[in-house]
Amino acid sequence: MLLLNIARISPEHSLEALKRWEEMECMECPEGAKVINQWIDSGGSRVFTLYDVESIEAYMAYNFPFMDLCEVEVFPVIESGTLKKLAEEQLKVLGGLA
Repeated sequence: MLLLNIARISPEHSLEALKRWEEMECMECPEGAKVINQWIDSGGSRVFTLYDVESIEAYMAYNFPFMDLCEVEVFPVIESGTLKKLAEEQLKVLGGLA
């Protein structure tokens, strides 16, 4: 399952968040979680991370060390090509119901 994580770091916690992030980069991801990529906004206050996870528990194990420093939003996402294929299949099913 792909999850898009947006972490907002408050200015008073930015140094501690950076320190923990550097510590985490030296460690392997928990089993069942993989970081696909990360981006930081130009102001440095938000981190966007795309995860491929087997479970919410695996995602939480990776993110837990930052929960006291960041406001986190997480969204399940799907690649556009996969969504297009799914939509086409569903439209065929719905068309057959008419």
